[in-house]
Amino acid sequence: MDILIPAAGQATRMRGLPKFLLPIDESYTTLLENHINNLSNILDNHNRILIGIRPDLLPIVKSLNLSSENLIFIEMITSTMNETILNLTENSDSHYFQLIMPDTYFLGVQPYAQLEPNPELCDLAIWKIRDEQRGKLGEVKIDGNNFLSDIVDKNPNTMFDYSWGSLTFSRKLFKYIKKEDPHIGYSVSSALNDKQQISTKFINGKYFDCGTPTEYIELFRELLL
Repeated sequence: MDILIPAAGQATRMRGLPKFLLPIDESYTTLLENHINNLSNILDNHNRILIGIRPDLLPIVKSLNLSSENLIFIEMITSTMNETILNLTENSDSHYFQLIMPDTYFLGVQPYAQLEPNPELCDLAIWKIRDEQRGKLGEVKIDGNNFLSDIVDKNPNTMFDYSWGSLTFSRKLFKYIKKEDPHIGYSVSSALNDKQQISTKFINGKYFDCGTPTEYIELFRELLL
């Protein structure tokens, strides 16, 4: 299984500031470094971390001296996360992938090793959603067997119990990944509408999408204040 980190976006919500370079502690460890450090605990010689990165940001990221022998940077300029994902998988022979969004932070149990490494289609990491996150995240509904029964993107009126923030998937999901769609949540929704069975794993902790200032500030309150 290869790990995919799509970091080639334009960061329009943050006025071009690369969200994955935001610091999360007093040592100025970045969000991206935090993911790489945590992933190093579950990697073996057969796992690679493929990072899609804009060419202008590559020197900055390399200056961080990220400590992973399995790390591969792939330069690209893309319009959507899905386009980045498809470009990354073209550089992989793996049948299975784990997607980590670089502008996220997991407080509590880490999802990396909790997700199914060889899913039939995909396995979603889900968290209990907080009221202040309504309308900002993809929300999901699950059935009594922890399979996905509905997924909705950024609707403040949905009122589902959980949000999603990471996943593993097989190449069978490629059928539903359209490069013009903003992110892979749309692909999961298409698969669900096609009556595909999608498993979920509840992660005990808090999920933060640091692409919005309010969520980033809330993370700082949790970590430093």
